[in-house]
Amino acid sequence: MGKSVTITRDQKKRTTINYLPFLLFVIWPFGLLLNSLRNFRVPSSKTGFILFCTYFGFVFVVSRDIGGADSARYAIILADMHEMTPSFDNLWASLYSFETSYIDIYQPLLTWIVSIFTANPHVLFAIFAFVFGYFYANNLWFVLGHFKSRISLLAFVFLLLFMLIIPIWNINGVRMWTAAQIFIYGVLLFLYDNKRKGLIWSIASVFVHFSFMLPLALLLIFKLLPRKLPVYLGFLIITIFISEVDLFSVRSSLDFLPEIFRSRVISYTDADYAYGVQKAAAATAWYVGFSGIALRIVVYTLLFLTIFSSRRYLKKDANLYLLICFTLFFYGWANLASLVPSGARFLVVANMLSMASVLFYFAKYKLNLPMRILRIVTLPLVVFYCVFSIRVGFDFIGISTFFGNPFVAILFEDTKPIIEFVKSLFT
Repeated sequence: MGKSVTITRDQKKRTTINYLPFLLFVIWPFGLLLNSLRNFRVPSSKTGFILFCTYFGFVFVVSRDIGGADSARYAIILADMHEMTPSFDNLWASLYSFETSYIDIYQPLLTWIVSIFTANPHVLFAIFAFVFGYFYANNLWFVLGHFKSRISLLAFVFLLLFMLIIPIWNINGVRMWTAAQIFIYGVLLFLYDNKRKGLIWSIASVFVHFSFMLPLALLLIFKLLPRKLPVYLGFLIITIFISEVDLFSVRSSLDFLPEIFRSRVISYTDADYAYGVQKAAAATAWYVGFSGIALRIVVYTLLFLTIFSSRRYLKKDANLYLLICFTLFFYGWANLASLVPSGARFLVVANMLSMASVLFYFAKYKLNLPMRILRIVTLPLVVFYCVFSIRVGFDFIGISTFFGNPFVAILFEDTKPIIEFVKSLFT
């Protein structure tokens, strides 16, 4: 007879917890999200968060504005592929091609795989959200794992800010923002955890969005540079005061790129395109532009004070020191990139890396009086940005996100974003 096995009460409890995310996912995914965040130290909580992200993608309200939202274009591409059913060889030949303008692998390949089975964009966005959610959850839990004691309400607000810099509804622009989550995950692993696989993830981000060749190059260059925090801090401060950049010089400096990439860079640095971007920005409501300013004020304030407050800690904490050095180095280049149309997207990555550094400091060390005061002083700006980010999400969130489940979502498609309901209350 085989040896008998005694299952303890703790083992039974762990087994039950492992099944809980899947049970809640079937019944009430939004409740699963709340439970995962509330009990983030439970091993299965991260799985629950990823499951919610997947559900969010399935009920994601795909925009019908072809000119204004990437999600509408991805839905059309899926429908076209499903109708034409191109072979894998044809798809592979179309990558990095002038005819298709496919200069990334991730989105076309995943869309092709889904198109074999269905033209339903909700299936595609569920998979988009699963991949995004995997790296999103790993980045969030990477930070949460450093909070050993109870998280105060104030600390939670700053964690919420970290979550809302690149939130789940950014799957609307799935290529750029999935690549951003992957790159950030790679940086945290590579620089903060000293794991070489982090570099592999950073390299992988290039295949999701080609523009991450720049962040990857900066990461590789940084590894060859001396660890002089004052130098990187000075570099960042200098770039804050640079107000313009010569677009022609930018184009000339990138002549080494392959033609397929160079053509896209030229389009981004075209003077007419730059004027169009500026004109569009001027036409937006004041709070859109101010949201970015508010976030940068918060990030600069907390990052600089972290550096000056934690000098004695940083001498002993080599990993945090290294991450902060790279964050300053990357932020400086992001400031320069932001002077080029579409380059401001790298500021989002810089802000998320900055907040990760700040939150590591919050979690590990006792805060001095100036830091405690400034956390409270910057709180209104933090709340403003969080509210704005959630408002952006309302363009893609339906009521089923909060009250539905997968079975209801399959039977009833939610096509009306919450913002339309909110606007109807004031008209």
